Amino acid sequence: MSATKTENAFTPKRGRPNAKQVAAIDQAILSTATRMFLESGYDAVAMENIATATGVSKGTLYARYPSKEALFMKVIKARVDGWAIISSHEDHLLTDDIGERLRHHARTIARSLLQTEVRAFGRLTLAHRERFPELAKALYESGYLYIVQLIKRDMEEAGTRDGMPPRDADGAARMLVSALAGWEMQESGAGPISESEMLKAADRAVDLFMAARSSW
Repeated sequence: MSATKTENAFTPKRGRPNAKQVAAIDQAILSTATRMFLESGYDAVAMENIATATGVSKGTLYARYPSKEALFMKVIKARVDGWAIISSHEDHLLTDDIGERLRHHARTIARSLLQTEVRAFGRLTLAHRERFPELAKALYESGYLYIVQLIKRDMEEAGTRDGMPPRDADGAARMLVSALAGWEMQESGAGPISESEMLKAADRAVDLFMAARSSW
């Protein structure tokens, strides 16, 4: 990939950077790295390419990220955090009803599975899972385990409120997330899945889980 500067390039100023400039440098590095990894893949992008395209020195880049693996992990974490913020915009509207909360989480997962960027990161980490297991682990911990913990917490809190404590909230939460991800993976083999189809599957999964609440 060409190492020319892009719209994400940082314009350096003379003198020691202040806190605002440091933040701008960090954001420029992550934005450039994200774009380059998704466009060209992990192997094709070198740290030197990222530094040049961002408009910073190699020393500045390596001072923040000692390796490409470290930078990629940060990219994943930053993107997952961004997706989480977007997904949580309506959290304040939720009631204590566990069915409503699970439906909200399931629909959030459903929509995320259809996002181009989410799918691209999934393919990227899957392609390098054996060579760089820490990359897949980073997405696993920041993405999958994040939503699993949210669902587990809701199940446990609902169990306390309703007098129906779950036997294995963690296992049940993992099953719900995996049911949606597995459904999307299998059904997408027959062609593109629409948002309405994905949301219908999410609602159906929650209906089944609620019907089996005593088995959580």
